[in-house]
Amino acid sequence: MDLLSWTFADPDVQADKPILIDAADPTRSLSTAQLRSQVRRLIAGLQDTGIGPGDCVLVNAFNDVFYSVLYFGIMGCGGIFTGVNPAYKPAELAHHIALTQPKLIIAAPALLPSTLAAAAQCGLPPSAVYQFDLAPSSTTPGVQSWTSLLAPNERSWIIPADPATAPAHYASTSGTSGLPKAAILPHSYHVSQASFLSSSAATLPYTPIRLTALPPFHVFSTPIVPSSIRSRIPTYIAPRLDIPSFIATVSTHGITETYLAPPTIVALGANTAATSGTLRSLRQVWFGGAQLARPNREPLLRALHPNAAIQPVWGMTEAGWVTAGRLADTPDDSVGCVLPGYTVRVASDGELLVRGPALMLGYLRNEEASAAAWGDGWLRTGDVGREEGGKVWVVDRAKDLLKVRAWQVSPAEVEGVILAHPGVADAAVVGVELGDGSGEVPRAYVVRAAGGGGVSAEEVRQWTGERLARYKVPEEVVFVDCIPKNPTGKVLRRVLREEAKNERPKTEGEAVVVMEVTETQSRVGARHTYSG
Repeated sequence: MDLLSWTFADPDVQADKPILIDAADPTRSLSTAQLRSQVRRLIAGLQDTGIGPGDCVLVNAFNDVFYSVLYFGIMGCGGIFTGVNPAYKPAELAHHIALTQPKLIIAAPALLPSTLAAAAQCGLPPSAVYQFDLAPSSTTPGVQSWTSLLAPNERSWIIPADPATAPAHYASTSGTSGLPKAAILPHSYHVSQASFLSSSAATLPYTPIRLTALPPFHVFSTPIVPSSIRSRIPTYIAPRLDIPSFIATVSTHGITETYLAPPTIVALGANTAATSGTLRSLRQVWFGGAQLARPNREPLLRALHPNAAIQPVWGMTEAGWVTAGRLADTPDDSVGCVLPGYTVRVASDGELLVRGPALMLGYLRNEEASAAAWGDGWLRTGDVGREEGGKVWVVDRAKDLLKVRAWQVSPAEVEGVILAHPGVADAAVVGVELGDGSGEVPRAYVVRAAGGGGVSAEEVRQWTGERLARYKVPEEVVFVDCIPKNPTGKVLRRVLREEAKNERPKTEGEAVVVMEVTETQSRVGARHTYSG
Protein backbone atom coordinates (compact mmCIF):
# COMPACT_ATOMS: atom_id res chain seq x y z
CA MET A 1 0.00 0.00 0.00
CA ASP A 2 1.19 3.55 -0.68
CA LEU A 3 1.81 5.78 2.34
CA LEU A 4 -1.19 8.07 1.89
CA SER A 5 -3.69 5.25 1.40
CA TRP A 6 -2.31 3.54 4.52
CA THR A 7 -2.26 6.71 6.62
CA PHE A 8 -5.77 7.92 5.71
CA ALA A 9 -7.33 4.45 5.52
CA ASP A 10 -10.25 5.38 7.84
CA PRO A 11 -11.12 8.97 6.88
CA ASP A 12 -14.30 9.16 8.98
CA VAL A 13 -13.04 7.81 12.31
CA GLN A 14 -12.64 10.74 14.77
CA ALA A 15 -11.89 12.84 11.72
CA ASP A 16 -12.75 16.16 13.36
CA LYS A 17 -10.64 15.80 16.51
CA PRO A 18 -7.27 17.62 16.59
CA ILE A 19 -4.55 15.17 15.62
CA LEU A 20 -1.52 17.44 14.99
CA ILE A 21 -1.23 20.19 17.58
CA ASP A 22 1.22 23.08 17.90
CA ALA A 23 3.03 22.52 21.21
CA ALA A 24 3.56 26.27 21.68
CA ASP A 25 0.04 27.30 20.67
CA PRO A 26 -2.53 24.47 20.90
CA THR A 27 -5.14 26.66 19.17
CA ARG A 28 -3.13 25.91 16.01
CA SER A 29 -4.01 22.36 15.09
CA LEU A 30 -5.17 20.13 12.28
CA SER A 31 -7.77 17.41 12.52
CA THR A 32 -7.46 14.36 10.30
CA ALA A 33 -10.19 15.74 8.06
CA GLN A 34 -8.49 19.14 7.81
CA LEU A 35 -5.10 17.58 7.11
CA ARG A 36 -6.54 15.30 4.45
CA SER A 37 -8.29 18.23 2.76
CA GLN A 38 -5.13 20.39 2.83
CA VAL A 39 -3.09 17.54 1.38
CA ARG A 40 -5.57 16.99 -1.44
CA ARG A 41 -5.56 20.73 -2.24
CA LEU A 42 -1.76 20.75 -2.34
CA ILE A 43 -1.78 17.71 -4.63
CA ALA A 44 -3.99 19.60 -7.07
CA GLY A 45 -1.87 22.74 -6.82
CA LEU A 46 1.42 20.93 -7.32
CA GLN A 47 0.03 19.09 -10.32
CA ASP A 48 -1.25 22.34 -11.81
CA THR A 49 2.27 23.75 -11.36
CA GLY A 50 3.67 20.83 -13.36
CA ILE A 51 4.89 18.58 -10.55
CA GLY A 52 4.18 14.94 -11.34
CA PRO A 53 5.43 11.38 -10.87
CA GLY A 54 9.17 11.22 -10.36
CA ASP A 55 9.62 14.96 -9.76
CA CYS A 56 11.44 15.98 -6.58
CA VAL A 57 10.34 18.78 -4.25
CA LEU A 58 12.71 19.96 -1.52
CA VAL A 59 11.57 21.31 1.85
CA ASN A 60 13.89 23.43 3.99
CA ALA A 61 11.88 24.30 7.08
CA PHE A 62 11.43 23.73 10.78
CA ASN A 63 8.86 21.30 12.08
CA ASP A 64 5.25 22.50 12.22
CA VAL A 65 1.76 21.04 12.11
CA PHE A 66 1.58 22.11 8.44
CA TYR A 67 4.88 20.42 7.53
CA SER A 68 2.92 17.18 7.11
CA VAL A 69 0.76 18.86 4.46
CA LEU A 70 3.93 19.32 2.41
CA TYR A 71 5.23 15.84 3.19
CA PHE A 72 2.07 14.01 2.17
CA GLY A 73 1.13 16.39 -0.64
CA ILE A 74 4.45 15.98 -2.44
CA MET A 75 4.22 12.20 -2.29
CA GLY A 76 0.52 12.30 -3.13
CA CYS A 77 1.02 13.97 -6.50
CA GLY A 78 3.49 11.23 -7.40
CA GLY A 79 6.46 13.39 -6.46
CA ILE A 80 9.46 12.59 -4.31
CA PHE A 81 9.87 14.44 -1.02
CA THR A 82 13.29 15.46 0.23
CA GLY A 83 13.96 17.46 3.39
CA VAL A 84 17.14 19.11 4.60
CA ASN A 85 18.48 20.21 7.93
CA PRO A 86 17.60 23.91 8.49
CA ALA A 87 21.13 24.33 9.86
CA TYR A 88 22.63 23.69 6.43
CA LYS A 89 24.86 26.40 5.02
CA PRO A 90 24.58 27.31 1.30
CA ALA A 91 27.36 24.93 0.20
CA GLU A 92 25.73 21.96 1.98
CA LEU A 93 22.33 22.89 0.60
CA ALA A 94 23.73 23.32 -2.91
CA HIS A 95 25.20 19.82 -2.76
CA HIS A 96 21.82 18.37 -1.82
CA ILE A 97 20.04 20.36 -4.54
CA ALA A 98 22.56 19.22 -7.15
CA LEU A 99 22.13 15.61 -6.04
CA THR A 100 18.33 15.44 -5.78
CA GLN A 101 17.57 17.94 -8.58
CA PRO A 102 14.27 19.30 -7.21
CA LYS A 103 11.91 21.13 -9.55
CA LEU A 104 10.57 23.19 -6.68
CA ILE A 105 11.75 24.27 -3.22
CA ILE A 106 9.66 25.30 -0.22
CA ALA A 107 11.64 27.10 2.50
CA ALA A 108 10.95 28.86 5.78
CA PRO A 109 11.29 32.65 5.42
CA ALA A 110 14.27 32.75 7.79
CA LEU A 111 16.04 30.22 5.56
CA LEU A 112 15.36 31.97 2.25
CA PRO A 113 18.75 33.75 1.94
CA SER A 114 20.72 30.50 2.07
CA THR A 115 18.10 28.66 0.03
CA LEU A 116 18.01 31.22 -2.78
CA ALA A 117 21.81 31.38 -2.85
CA ALA A 118 22.10 27.60 -3.13
CA ALA A 119 19.31 27.43 -5.73
CA ALA A 120 21.03 30.06 -7.87
CA GLN A 121 24.30 28.17 -7.61
CA CYS A 122 22.51 25.10 -9.01
CA GLY A 123 20.75 27.00 -11.80
CA LEU A 124 17.30 26.92 -10.18
CA PRO A 125 15.39 30.19 -10.80
CA PRO A 126 13.92 32.22 -7.89
CA SER A 127 10.44 31.48 -9.30
CA ALA A 128 10.95 27.84 -8.26
CA VAL A 129 11.38 28.82 -4.60
CA TYR A 130 8.29 29.26 -2.38
CA GLN A 131 8.23 30.47 1.20
CA PHE A 132 6.66 28.37 3.94
CA ASP A 133 5.17 31.48 5.52
CA LEU A 134 3.02 30.34 8.42
CA ALA A 135 2.41 33.82 9.83
CA PRO A 136 1.82 37.14 8.02
CA SER A 137 4.71 38.72 9.93
CA SER A 138 7.16 36.19 8.49
CA THR A 139 6.55 36.84 4.80
CA THR A 140 9.38 37.91 2.51
CA PRO A 141 8.34 40.36 -0.23
CA GLY A 142 8.85 39.13 -3.76
CA VAL A 143 8.85 35.41 -2.90
CA GLN A 144 5.77 33.31 -3.64
CA SER A 145 3.84 31.91 -0.69
CA TRP A 146 3.36 28.18 -0.39
CA THR A 147 -0.35 28.89 0.02
CA SER A 148 -0.45 29.76 -3.68
CA LEU A 149 0.11 26.04 -4.25
CA LEU A 150 -3.11 25.17 -2.42
CA ALA A 151 -5.69 24.81 -5.17
CA PRO A 152 -9.33 25.70 -4.38
CA ASN A 153 -10.33 22.21 -5.42
CA GLU A 154 -9.17 18.88 -3.98
CA ARG A 155 -7.68 16.05 -5.98
CA SER A 156 -7.09 12.44 -4.99
CA TRP A 157 -3.57 11.19 -4.53
CA ILE A 158 -1.85 9.04 -7.10
CA ILE A 159 -1.61 5.38 -6.13
CA PRO A 160 1.67 3.94 -7.49
CA ALA A 161 1.50 0.68 -9.41
CA ASP A 162 4.08 -0.88 -7.08
CA PRO A 163 4.61 0.87 -3.72
CA ALA A 164 7.67 -1.33 -3.11
CA THR A 165 9.54 0.24 -6.01
CA ALA A 166 7.96 3.70 -6.27
CA PRO A 167 10.34 6.31 -4.77
CA ALA A 168 8.67 8.49 -2.15
CA HIS A 169 11.61 10.11 -0.35
CA TYR A 170 15.23 11.03 -0.97
CA ALA A 171 16.76 10.84 2.53
CA SER A 172 20.18 12.38 3.13
CA THR A 173 22.69 10.02 4.67
CA SER A 174 26.38 10.63 5.31
CA GLY A 175 28.85 8.00 4.16
CA THR A 176 32.30 7.17 5.44
CA SER A 177 33.88 9.28 2.72
CA GLY A 178 32.92 12.27 0.64
CA LEU A 179 29.74 14.30 0.81
CA PRO A 180 26.34 13.05 1.99
CA LYS A 181 24.44 10.64 -0.24
CA ALA A 182 20.68 10.35 -0.78
CA ALA A 183 18.98 7.04 -0.03
CA ILE A 184 15.98 6.30 -2.26
CA LEU A 185 13.13 5.23 0.01
CA PRO A 186 9.94 3.71 -1.47
CA HIS A 187 6.39 4.04 -0.15
CA SER A 188 6.58 0.53 1.33
CA TYR A 189 9.55 1.55 3.49
CA HIS A 190 7.51 4.24 5.24
CA VAL A 191 4.40 2.07 5.55
CA SER A 192 6.36 -0.76 7.19
CA GLN A 193 7.97 1.69 9.62
CA ALA A 194 4.73 3.42 10.59
CA SER A 195 2.98 0.04 10.91
CA PHE A 196 5.25 -0.95 13.79
CA LEU A 197 4.43 2.17 15.82
CA SER A 198 0.75 1.85 15.01
CA SER A 199 0.50 -1.82 15.99
CA SER A 200 2.51 -1.36 19.19
CA ALA A 201 0.23 1.52 20.24
CA ALA A 202 -2.81 -0.76 20.05
CA THR A 203 -1.68 -2.86 23.03
CA LEU A 204 -0.47 -0.14 25.41
CA PRO A 205 -1.70 -0.06 29.03
CA TYR A 206 -2.30 3.70 28.74
CA THR A 207 -3.79 6.19 26.29
CA PRO A 208 -0.96 7.54 24.14
CA ILE A 209 -0.43 11.27 23.67
CA ARG A 210 2.74 12.09 21.79
CA LEU A 211 5.22 14.96 21.62
CA THR A 212 7.89 15.24 18.95
CA ALA A 213 10.52 17.89 18.37
CA LEU A 214 12.49 15.70 15.98
CA PRO A 215 13.40 16.89 12.48
CA PRO A 216 10.42 15.65 10.42
CA PHE A 217 12.56 14.53 7.47
CA HIS A 218 14.80 12.28 9.61
CA VAL A 219 13.96 8.55 9.49
CA PHE A 220 13.90 8.37 13.29
CA SER A 221 10.97 10.77 13.00
CA THR A 222 9.14 9.83 9.80
CA PRO A 223 7.02 6.96 11.27
CA ILE A 224 5.56 9.13 14.03
CA VAL A 225 3.00 11.31 12.24
CA PRO A 226 1.63 8.65 9.83
CA SER A 227 1.15 6.20 12.69
CA SER A 228 -0.46 8.91 14.84
CA ILE A 229 -2.98 9.73 12.11
CA ARG A 230 -3.74 6.07 11.41
CA SER A 231 -4.18 5.30 15.14
CA ARG A 232 -5.82 8.66 16.03
CA ILE A 233 -3.12 9.56 18.56
CA PRO A 234 -2.95 13.30 19.39
CA THR A 235 0.57 14.45 18.61
CA TYR A 236 2.07 17.75 19.74
CA ILE A 237 4.62 19.25 17.35
CA ALA A 238 7.53 21.49 18.41
CA PRO A 239 9.84 23.15 15.87
CA ARG A 240 12.95 22.23 17.87
CA LEU A 241 13.91 20.83 21.25
CA ASP A 242 13.87 23.53 23.91
CA ILE A 243 14.09 22.02 27.39
CA PRO A 244 11.89 24.53 29.32
CA SER A 245 9.21 24.35 26.60
CA PHE A 246 9.50 20.57 26.47
CA ILE A 247 8.94 20.27 30.21
CA ALA A 248 5.97 22.67 30.10
CA THR A 249 4.30 20.80 27.22
CA VAL A 250 4.67 17.40 28.91
CA SER A 251 3.33 18.74 32.19
CA THR A 252 0.43 20.75 30.75
CA HIS A 253 -0.86 18.23 28.23
CA GLY A 254 -0.11 14.93 29.96
CA ILE A 255 2.26 13.69 27.28
CA THR A 256 2.85 9.94 27.56
CA GLU A 257 5.33 9.31 24.71
CA THR A 258 8.21 11.25 23.24
CA TYR A 259 11.31 10.80 21.11
CA LEU A 260 14.72 12.22 22.08
CA ALA A 261 18.40 12.22 21.23
CA PRO A 262 20.77 10.84 23.92
CA PRO A 263 22.29 14.23 24.88
CA THR A 264 18.80 15.54 25.65
CA ILE A 265 18.10 12.59 27.95
CA VAL A 266 21.31 13.32 29.85
CA ALA A 267 20.49 17.04 30.03
CA LEU A 268 16.94 16.42 31.27
CA GLY A 269 18.21 14.03 33.94
CA ALA A 270 20.40 16.84 35.31
CA ASN A 271 17.68 19.49 35.13
CA THR A 272 15.93 20.15 38.45
CA ALA A 273 12.78 21.39 36.72
CA ALA A 274 12.55 18.09 34.84
CA THR A 275 13.15 15.91 37.90
CA SER A 276 10.70 17.65 40.23
CA GLY A 277 7.59 15.72 39.17
CA THR A 278 6.76 17.63 35.98
CA LEU A 279 7.38 14.61 33.71
CA ARG A 280 5.37 11.99 35.65
CA SER A 281 2.95 11.47 32.77
CA LEU A 282 5.67 10.11 30.47
CA ARG A 283 5.47 6.35 29.99
CA GLN A 284 7.83 5.79 27.06
CA VAL A 285 10.83 7.76 25.83
CA TRP A 286 12.38 6.49 22.62
CA PHE A 287 15.95 7.46 21.78
CA GLY A 288 18.09 6.85 18.72
CA GLY A 289 21.10 8.10 16.82
CA ALA A 290 23.64 6.88 19.37
CA GLN A 291 23.88 4.48 22.29
CA LEU A 292 23.20 5.54 25.85
CA ALA A 293 24.29 3.32 28.74
CA ARG A 294 21.70 2.46 31.39
CA PRO A 295 23.40 4.51 34.16
CA ASN A 296 23.07 7.60 31.98
CA ARG A 297 19.32 6.97 31.55
CA GLU A 298 18.59 6.46 35.24
CA PRO A 299 18.40 10.12 36.42
CA LEU A 300 15.65 10.90 33.92
CA LEU A 301 13.93 7.53 34.31
CA ARG A 302 13.45 8.21 38.03
CA ALA A 303 11.59 11.41 37.11
CA LEU A 304 9.06 9.64 34.86
CA HIS A 305 5.98 7.50 35.56
CA PRO A 306 6.82 4.58 37.91
CA ASN A 307 6.19 2.12 35.06
CA ALA A 308 7.98 4.13 32.39
CA ALA A 309 10.77 2.99 30.10
CA ILE A 310 13.53 4.79 28.22
CA GLN A 311 14.00 2.67 25.16
CA PRO A 312 16.60 2.42 22.41
CA VAL A 313 15.97 2.41 18.69
CA TRP A 314 18.69 1.06 16.41
CA GLY A 315 18.64 1.44 12.68
CA MET A 316 19.90 3.48 9.79
CA THR A 317 18.53 5.68 7.04
CA GLU A 318 18.87 2.82 4.57
CA ALA A 319 16.74 0.45 6.67
CA GLY A 320 14.73 2.57 9.11
CA TRP A 321 14.04 1.29 12.63
CA VAL A 322 15.49 -2.23 12.83
CA THR A 323 15.26 -2.83 16.58
CA ALA A 324 13.50 -1.14 19.46
CA GLY A 325 13.01 -1.66 23.17
CA ARG A 326 9.72 -3.07 24.48
CA LEU A 327 7.82 -1.67 27.41
CA ALA A 328 7.57 -5.03 29.20
CA ASP A 329 11.25 -5.96 28.79
CA THR A 330 13.79 -5.88 31.58
CA PRO A 331 16.24 -3.04 30.84
CA ASP A 332 19.66 -4.08 29.56
CA ASP A 333 22.41 -2.64 27.36
CA SER A 334 21.03 -4.05 24.12
CA VAL A 335 19.59 -1.80 21.43
CA GLY A 336 16.29 -3.65 21.66
CA CYS A 337 14.47 -6.48 19.93
CA VAL A 338 14.52 -7.08 16.20
CA LEU A 339 11.27 -5.70 14.77
CA PRO A 340 8.78 -7.89 12.89
CA GLY A 341 9.86 -8.61 9.33
CA TYR A 342 13.54 -7.86 9.98
CA THR A 343 16.39 -10.33 10.24
CA VAL A 344 19.80 -9.49 11.66
CA ARG A 345 22.87 -11.68 11.27
CA VAL A 346 26.51 -11.24 12.18
CA ALA A 347 29.13 -11.45 9.43
CA SER A 348 32.46 -13.23 9.95
CA ASP A 349 34.13 -9.93 10.77
CA GLY A 350 31.47 -9.03 13.34
CA GLU A 351 29.56 -6.53 11.21
CA LEU A 352 25.79 -6.59 11.65
CA LEU A 353 23.87 -7.26 8.44
CA VAL A 354 20.15 -6.65 7.93
CA ARG A 355 17.28 -7.87 5.81
CA GLY A 356 13.89 -6.23 6.08
CA PRO A 357 10.41 -5.88 4.62
CA ALA A 358 11.20 -2.67 2.72
CA LEU A 359 14.71 -1.28 2.63
CA MET A 360 16.13 1.52 0.53
CA LEU A 361 16.20 1.03 -3.23
CA GLY A 362 19.78 2.33 -3.44
CA TYR A 363 21.65 5.61 -3.42
CA LEU A 364 20.59 8.28 -5.87
CA ARG A 365 23.02 8.64 -8.78
CA ASN A 366 25.64 6.53 -7.03
CA GLU A 367 25.77 2.97 -8.37
CA GLU A 368 29.14 2.25 -6.77
CA ALA A 369 27.92 3.12 -3.27
CA SER A 370 24.66 1.25 -3.87
CA ALA A 371 26.53 -1.92 -4.80
CA ALA A 372 28.88 -1.57 -1.83
CA ALA A 373 25.95 -1.28 0.59
CA TRP A 374 24.87 -4.86 -0.07
CA GLY A 375 26.64 -8.14 0.56
CA ASP A 376 25.02 -11.38 -0.62
CA GLY A 377 21.58 -9.78 -0.40
CA TRP A 378 22.14 -8.35 3.08
CA LEU A 379 22.39 -4.63 3.87
CA ARG A 380 25.64 -3.70 5.57
CA THR A 381 25.07 -1.57 8.68
CA GLY A 382 28.67 -0.62 9.45
CA ASP A 383 28.04 -1.55 13.09
CA VAL A 384 29.82 -4.37 14.88
CA GLY A 385 27.88 -6.37 17.44
CA ARG A 386 26.00 -9.53 18.26
CA GLU A 387 22.46 -10.96 18.16
CA GLU A 388 21.07 -13.21 20.87
CA GLY A 389 17.53 -14.34 21.47
CA GLY A 390 16.03 -11.74 19.17
CA LYS A 391 17.95 -8.86 20.76
CA VAL A 392 20.89 -6.95 19.31
CA TRP A 393 23.96 -5.52 21.05
CA VAL A 394 26.11 -2.95 19.23
CA VAL A 395 29.70 -2.74 20.44
CA ASP A 396 31.50 -0.66 17.80
CA ARG A 397 31.25 0.91 14.35
CA ALA A 398 33.09 -0.48 11.38
CA LYS A 399 32.56 2.79 9.56
CA ASP A 400 34.30 6.06 10.23
CA LEU A 401 30.95 7.86 10.36
CA LEU A 402 30.43 10.01 13.45
CA LYS A 403 27.19 10.43 15.37
CA VAL A 404 27.06 13.94 16.86
CA ARG A 405 23.92 14.75 18.87
CA ALA A 406 22.21 12.00 16.82
CA TRP A 407 23.24 13.60 13.50
CA GLN A 408 25.46 11.76 11.08
CA VAL A 409 28.73 13.50 10.26
CA SER A 410 31.13 12.45 7.53
CA PRO A 411 34.74 13.12 8.64
CA ALA A 412 35.77 13.45 4.99
CA GLU A 413 33.25 16.26 4.44
CA VAL A 414 34.59 18.23 7.42
CA GLU A 415 38.17 17.54 6.38
CA GLY A 416 37.46 18.84 2.89
CA VAL A 417 36.25 22.16 4.29
CA ILE A 418 39.22 22.51 6.65
CA LEU A 419 41.69 21.67 3.89
CA ALA A 420 40.30 24.53 1.80
CA HIS A 421 41.69 27.01 4.38
CA PRO A 422 44.86 28.61 3.00
CA GLY A 423 46.60 28.19 6.35
CA VAL A 424 46.06 24.42 6.49
CA ALA A 425 48.34 21.85 4.85
CA ASP A 426 46.59 18.66 6.04
CA ALA A 427 43.74 17.63 8.30
CA ALA A 428 41.91 14.62 9.71
CA VAL A 429 38.72 14.39 11.76
CA VAL A 430 37.65 11.75 14.27
CA GLY A 431 35.05 11.53 17.01
CA VAL A 432 35.88 11.78 20.70
CA GLU A 433 33.59 10.77 23.53
CA LEU A 434 32.27 13.54 25.76
CA GLY A 435 32.67 11.38 28.85
CA ASP A 436 29.12 11.78 30.15
CA GLY A 437 27.68 9.02 28.03
CA SER A 438 25.83 11.37 25.70
CA GLY A 439 27.86 10.68 22.58
CA GLU A 440 30.80 12.10 20.68
CA VAL A 441 31.96 15.35 19.12
CA PRO A 442 34.28 16.00 16.17
CA ARG A 443 37.96 16.58 16.87
CA ALA A 444 40.14 17.95 14.05
CA TYR A 445 43.84 17.20 13.73
CA VAL A 446 45.41 19.99 11.68
CA VAL A 447 48.81 20.49 10.08
CA ARG A 448 49.55 24.17 9.57
CA ALA A 449 50.71 25.27 6.13
CA ALA A 450 54.27 26.57 5.87
CA GLY A 451 54.17 30.35 5.82
CA GLY A 452 50.42 30.26 6.55
CA GLY A 453 50.64 32.77 9.36
CA GLY A 454 49.97 30.24 12.12
CA VAL A 455 46.26 29.55 11.77
CA SER A 456 44.57 29.26 15.20
CA ALA A 457 42.03 26.79 16.51
CA GLU A 458 39.37 29.50 16.59
CA GLU A 459 40.09 30.38 12.96
CA VAL A 460 39.66 26.72 11.99
CA ARG A 461 36.37 26.54 13.87
CA GLN A 462 35.11 29.84 12.45
CA TRP A 463 36.06 28.83 8.90
CA THR A 464 34.24 25.51 9.29
CA GLY A 465 31.24 27.11 10.98
CA GLU A 466 30.76 29.48 8.06
CA ARG A 467 30.48 26.53 5.68
CA LEU A 468 28.93 23.68 7.64
CA ALA A 469 26.11 23.12 10.10
CA ARG A 470 27.00 23.74 13.74
CA TYR A 471 27.03 20.07 14.73
CA LYS A 472 29.74 19.36 12.12
CA VAL A 473 32.11 22.02 13.47
CA PRO A 474 35.03 20.48 15.43
CA GLU A 475 34.65 20.99 19.16
CA GLU A 476 38.38 20.42 19.55
CA VAL A 477 41.34 21.28 17.32
CA VAL A 478 44.72 19.60 17.77
CA PHE A 479 47.69 20.91 15.78
CA VAL A 480 50.12 18.22 14.66
CA ASP A 481 53.30 17.91 12.64
CA CYS A 482 51.78 15.24 10.40
CA ILE A 483 48.67 13.13 9.90
CA PRO A 484 49.27 9.37 10.27
CA LYS A 485 48.63 7.60 6.98
CA ASN A 486 49.31 4.21 5.49
CA PRO A 487 51.61 3.75 2.47
CA THR A 488 48.72 4.41 0.07
CA GLY A 489 47.91 7.72 1.74
CA LYS A 490 44.77 6.65 3.65
CA VAL A 491 44.32 8.44 6.96
CA LEU A 492 44.77 6.05 9.88
CA ARG A 493 41.80 7.18 11.93
CA ARG A 494 42.26 4.23 14.24
CA VAL A 495 45.58 5.70 15.41
CA LEU A 496 43.96 9.08 16.03
CA ARG A 497 40.99 7.54 17.85
CA GLU A 498 43.31 5.57 20.10
CA GLU A 499 45.27 8.73 20.83
CA ALA A 500 42.07 10.58 21.69
CA LYS A 501 41.03 7.75 23.99
CA ASN A 502 44.37 7.33 25.76
CA GLU A 503 45.65 10.91 25.90
CA ARG A 504 43.23 13.80 26.38
CA PRO A 505 45.36 16.96 26.84
CA LYS A 506 44.26 18.94 29.85
CA THR A 507 45.63 22.42 29.23
CA GLU A 508 45.11 24.68 26.26
CA GLY A 509 48.40 25.35 24.52
CA GLU A 510 50.15 22.41 26.23
CA ALA A 511 52.49 20.52 23.91
CA VAL A 512 52.41 16.75 24.38
CA VAL A 513 53.86 13.76 22.55
CA VAL A 514 50.84 11.59 21.84
CA MET A 515 51.61 9.44 18.83
CA GLU A 516 54.40 7.46 17.28
CA VAL A 517 53.67 6.03 13.84
CA THR A 518 54.99 2.59 12.86
CA GLU A 519 57.88 2.11 10.50
CA THR A 520 55.60 1.30 7.55
CA GLN A 521 54.03 4.69 8.11
CA SER A 522 57.42 6.49 8.03
CA ARG A 523 57.90 6.29 11.83
CA VAL A 524 57.17 9.88 12.82
CA GLY A 525 56.84 11.12 16.38
CA ALA A 526 54.24 13.89 16.21
CA ARG A 527 54.00 16.72 18.71
CA HIS A 528 50.53 18.13 19.27
CA THR A 529 49.24 21.42 20.58
CA TYR A 530 45.72 21.24 21.97
CA SER A 531 43.00 23.85 21.72
CA GLY A 532 39.41 23.16 22.65
